[in-house]
Parts: sequence; C-alpha cells; structure tokens
Amino acid sequence: MTAPGRTRRRRPPGRLPTPQELACTPELAILSAIETALDLANVALVAAQPELRLRADQRDAVSTVAAETAERVIGCAQALASAIADYRAALLDDLLF
Repeated sequence: MTAPGRTRRRRPPGRLPTPQELACTPELAILSAIETALDLANVALVAAQPELRLRADQRDAVSTVAAETAERVIGCAQALASAIADYRAALLDDLLF
C-alpha cells in the first residue's frame, strides 16, 4: 500500500467537531464526514484486496488490475485527507491570528 501522505493537524479518529468549532467553521461538519468515509474506504479496499497488505519484506504484492486500481484509489484518498488536514490547519492558523 502507498505510504500515507503528509498530514498536518489531522483530527483524531472518531473525533467530531464541537458545536463551538462548527459555529466558527461549519464546513468542518462535512469535512469530518468525508474523512471518516475515506478511512472506511481505505480499510474496505485493503480487506477486499489482501495483496495490498505489506509483506514481511515491507513491499507490496500487488498483482491484479483490481488491486492496482484499489491502490490508486487509496493514494487519492490519502491525498484528499492530507488536503483536508491542511485546510483544517489553515483555519486554525487564521483563528489564532
């Protein structure tokens, strides 16, 4: 599986935005839902394509078209999750200054 991208100030798994956070930045509601969906999609893709799991030599054993495509989807999901984390960090930076 592709290594996770850079994630800045990503929310802890399962942590929902507080009412106070949503009052200032309501878009965090849907972004939180998207992050959860991305996490679930990644886990489901690895479960459906076991060859995406790392082998003992830390290398992928991707061998099917479906697994290769799933790996690309995971990479895109990680990129989106990183962009959301960057957005959240930018919001926090804007609120602090």
